[in-house]
Amino acid sequence: MIEVDLNAVRIPLDWEELFGSPMPVDVEIGSGKGRFLLELARAHPDRGFLGVERAAKYHRMVCERAAKRGLANVRQLRTTAEDLLFRLLPPASVATLYVLFPDPWPKKRHHKRRLMRADVVEAMGRALVPGGRLLVKTDHPDYAEVIAEVLGDAEGLEAIPAEPAFEGLPLTGFETRYIREGRPITAFALRKPSPQERPAERDGEP
Repeated sequence: MIEVDLNAVRIPLDWEELFGSPMPVDVEIGSGKGRFLLELARAHPDRGFLGVERAAKYHRMVCERAAKRGLANVRQLRTTAEDLLFRLLPPASVATLYVLFPDPWPKKRHHKRRLMRADVVEAMGRALVPGGRLLVKTDHPDYAEVIAEVLGDAEGLEAIPAEPAFEGLPLTGFETRYIREGRPITAFALRKPSPQERPAERDGEP
């Protein structure tokens, strides 16, 4: 079962029910044609990967490609990011949350449709396990400034160096094209500290 039928599963989602056994689960919001998600799933068969895509065409494409490649650790869900974050994800359940090149909605009148808002980032933080990470990329300079401000104000998440956080990860189809075109790409990486971690310890102080 690659395609998740929300009428046939428990809500909030139960990873053991979806994947058949306990395992760390990573989630990609906006999986598109699935290049990133499927390459990552192939490289890490011991982890579960949930792709979320609202476009029916791309949702079906990912389901078909995952099935063709025999990726038993992939599940694909067709819904919105808001439905996922505010209704479907159980708290403290996601190991890594990927938001790669979200639609920048460049026209001012459409800015309200942008995903990276304070309430959404707060929900992302709730969904992460202690020690879990939120990894974000954009090619849009204006949106990068907005994302930086929203993430900088996020409570319960701490910034970590982006370059090592993304090291070894596959590229999305968008990113491959953007690199070829010479577009600047801005990456963000955040981590949810464990409750027992003191701020001084996270800063490397005694």
